[in-house]
Amino acid sequence: MLVIAVIGIMMALALPHLAGFGKSNSMTAATRQLLDDCALARQRALVNRSDVYMVFVPPNFWAGTNVIVPTRQYTNLANRQYTGYAIVSGSTVGDQPGRHYPHYLTDWKSLPQGIFIAPFQFSNTNGQSPLPMLVGTTNTTTGVSNAFAVQPFNQVSLPFPSTYSGLTYSLPCIGFSPRGQLLTTTNQYIVLASGSVFTPLGSNGMAQLNVPATVIETPAGNETNNPNIIALDALTARATLERNHF
Repeated sequence: MLVIAVIGIMMALALPHLAGFGKSNSMTAATRQLLDDCALARQRALVNRSDVYMVFVPPNFWAGTNVIVPTRQYTNLANRQYTGYAIVSGSTVGDQPGRHYPHYLTDWKSLPQGIFIAPFQFSNTNGQSPLPMLVGTTNTTTGVSNAFAVQPFNQVSLPFPSTYSGLTYSLPCIGFSPRGQLLTTTNQYIVLASGSVFTPLGSNGMAQLNVPATVIETPAGNETNNPNIIALDALTARATLERNHF
């Protein structure tokens, strides 16, 4: 009985740390996934000599369109608000000068459960230019803090949600040029936060369109206070990870 009691105490002490370990693993997987896909987008821009975009599933992507027939493809994307992205080429090899036909280089992907892209990065709509959000990371060993002025994603009009859908939509994006640079003159960022994204479900068990997802950050405010940040250099389009150091 004494041995069983000791084992029970050890398990009770270990469980909270195991939960944090799982969350840490999800964030590590998400950052590795995005670093790899940013490198892929840059490589395809160089090889194909074409602008290539990493495009993201925005919240309310059905707003202002007459598209949304509630097919499985659209409801699947509704489940990927703040977490989904794809890589799209601005042209196809063999296109005639002045006539470009975009095509998707990847399927729509999702970040690991419990990780999402900071909602403020999707606030650039209707041609607005919101002020940058100040996002910080801190080295808890040295006490040194780094601050990043993060702009919302730029927008690009591309076929959505597939090449042959017949719908063009203005999507949040990061653009890569054929010269191995970003399509912007400033550095770009992907801010990763932890928590949950809840998408309302209909009676059929599928995600409801016309009802935006709800985001709950855990802990609250972590999208601007010590998130993991994928930073892309404007001149080289290379992605690096900026994060807390414990």
